Amino acid sequence: MSDLHLALRQLRRRPIFTLTAVLTLAIGIGVNAVAFTVVSGVLWRGSATAAREGVGRIATTPAGDEGGYASLEEFRRFEEATRGALDVAAEGRSSLGWRHDGMTETAWVLFVSPKYFSMVDVEPIVGRLEVAPAADGTAPVVIGERFWRKKLNAAPLAGLTLRLNDADVAVAGVLPDAYTGPAGLYSPDVWLPIEDLSRLGTPASLQARDTRWLFVMGRLRPGVSVAEAQTRVEAAAAEMAHDWPDSHAQRGARYRLLGEGNSELHGIATASALAMGVIALVLLLACFNVANLLLARAVERERDMGIRSALGASAWRLVRLVMTEGFAIAVLAGLAAFVVARWTQSLVGAFAMPIEEPQHIDLRPDGTVVGFIVLLVCVAGILPGLWPALVAARADVSRILGAQRSNAGGRPTRTRRWLVAAQIAGSTLFLAIAGLFAQSYGNLASADLGFARDDLLVAEVDATSGGYAPDRAERYVDALAARVRALPGVERVAVASRAPFFIGYEQLTAVVPAGAACTPADCPSFATMAVGPTYFRTMEIPLTAGREFEAEQRDEVIINQPLAQRLWRDGRSGIGEIVRIGPTLRPARVIGVSAKTHARGLDREAPTLYVPLTSGDFAGSVSLVVRTTPRPDTLVRPIIAAARDVDANVPLLSVKTMAERMAVQLWPFRTVSWLFWICGVLALILSTVGLAAVVIHAVNRRQMEFGVRVSVGATPRHIASDVLRGSAGLLVPGLVAGILIAAIAARLVRVAFVGVNVLDPRTYLVVAVIEAAVVLAASLGPALRASRVDPLVALRAE
Repeated sequence: MSDLHLALRQLRRRPIFTLTAVLTLAIGIGVNAVAFTVVSGVLWRGSATAAREGVGRIATTPAGDEGGYASLEEFRRFEEATRGALDVAAEGRSSLGWRHDGMTETAWVLFVSPKYFSMVDVEPIVGRLEVAPAADGTAPVVIGERFWRKKLNAAPLAGLTLRLNDADVAVAGVLPDAYTGPAGLYSPDVWLPIEDLSRLGTPASLQARDTRWLFVMGRLRPGVSVAEAQTRVEAAAAEMAHDWPDSHAQRGARYRLLGEGNSELHGIATASALAMGVIALVLLLACFNVANLLLARAVERERDMGIRSALGASAWRLVRLVMTEGFAIAVLAGLAAFVVARWTQSLVGAFAMPIEEPQHIDLRPDGTVVGFIVLLVCVAGILPGLWPALVAARADVSRILGAQRSNAGGRPTRTRRWLVAAQIAGSTLFLAIAGLFAQSYGNLASADLGFARDDLLVAEVDATSGGYAPDRAERYVDALAARVRALPGVERVAVASRAPFFIGYEQLTAVVPAGAACTPADCPSFATMAVGPTYFRTMEIPLTAGREFEAEQRDEVIINQPLAQRLWRDGRSGIGEIVRIGPTLRPARVIGVSAKTHARGLDREAPTLYVPLTSGDFAGSVSLVVRTTPRPDTLVRPIIAAARDVDANVPLLSVKTMAERMAVQLWPFRTVSWLFWICGVLALILSTVGLAAVVIHAVNRRQMEFGVRVSVGATPRHIASDVLRGSAGLLVPGLVAGILIAAIAARLVRVAFVGVNVLDPRTYLVVAVIEAAVVLAASLGPALRASRVDPLVALRAE
């Protein structure tokens, strides 16, 4: 306590030093605390802690684009085959039309099986958890806290009902907003019984054998091992392969307990670990900075430490004194970091993925975050003060007390030079990588997509959510397209099953040239889109050969160039060729070949098959692609109004410009780019503060030297140049090391940079100029101060 009292008194007497050290560490601890708050909200709250003990996931294989999900029929087969070994449950995401007050909104729902709530660890805040069907066949539902408070004004549950599509459902309970379920970050409005799929008028495709949309869980029964459950699951997969050889010959299944890498959060966990590793470097640079400041303090306190040592203080006593001061700084910085973590919730929310599905991440600092900050405080309290404490313990009493003042420390020691160089190298590394990611993001944002995107608007609609049968849904979409086509500023309108940059799984279709020998299960499958007439003209996708669809013709297809190259390696264009497609390998004639274009993601080389839009495609959501003459965002409200005029009971799922749809695909690049830019700017601030502190301290210690030099004829220019040369000597080693490390790292992960030459010297030159400018700015003030030294005052002080 005596050491702590002395440390606080010393810090209070040096407010500038204290403020600089505390803010420096607060930056390092704060940015790590904010990042850890996000990681904690994603991985350790909500979904990650939702499942009870002994619950695992049944994932279908190969996972591919379906992520290991299962169809409704596959779920029922797993449930039957594992009876006695596993209790099986499932959840699946969807959306329905919620009708209220004369209007219809989209309600995001989660269909769950009867045993679902027995496998998750959640309690209702109001009411009860019940989705089991009653005697009359109806089943109550559970709603989310956000939906209950914002949409229903926290209405009492007694007699509360919702009208979803054409069905009324009673509300049984309310789940807390923090609960998202074991499958991911999805935060639905309503939890519905999976048995009510038909009653609620959902698309028939959700009950199809090849529509894999269910996250299937299994809870081990008492006395059953994981290996035994795996055997049962494999037997179920083998039975399905025997019964459905055309679609399941190559499919299997596996069972793993949740937390063993089978959750869809596994990829997020890996990315979070990498991000935390990158951000931890900021704290390391902050520790280097504070270590430099404490080394400067150690030089200033040499006489104090020498007197203490002469009076009998042991080396451990001196070490403890310096370490206590470092811990006091770290504790103050930790308190500031906790405040930063609480204030930055809205800032972190700006990095959320831009999709319509509601997501929930709890960003409130909890006990885990506080514990993490305490850990960082311990690290930041020990690491920066360790070397200065050892320096203080090795104080030479005879040298220190044998003269009025020592000029030791006038020029930075090798250790302090190394610390400054490390900070400059770190900031250079961050800025260089951030620059490369920014170029990559810019290339992707302005890339040639294969179609004219600037004047495109896409409206997604699911007429079946309004109670329409597929045949009536087609008429509704035709009416809506006609109404949109009549709006001022609309050039063309086309209908497609999906538009580019859609969210969800690819629809795959087996495609082989006529005469090729393969079974439906073995034939290669390619991404497929169903499109109506004028689709290619509306999108302005050029056809390199052939023509568009003119009317519904089941026996005609259009392929893109990458698919033509895959099917005919002899260079044939494919026009007029016969291909066999689908599970029955029915014949179809190729009537057109389109240029390379983006369909789902950022890969233009993906082979794609286009088939005519049929009545069956209207059983789910379809997209209206609208080509406009004014800015497309100006037509969002008119299109929504047009949809309400056609039928107010059918909500549009989304209305977005093509640029907004692209934002989802560009989100990872944007997020990583911003991560490195933020870390780079913080590292640059830290290196600037560290360098300025070293230069200022050196100038203060060299006052006598400057006075002597001025008295014998040195000009202010000579003095200022000497200080700036010393700063350049600190800059160059760190700058060279940072550029080399950045170039090596970028070369190793060059696949992450799209359309960027990672060794382009211009990027590193720009970073070097930025670093040099900052070093000049940090050194200019101390240099000018040194150039104005009065030799009489400097020499009289000695």
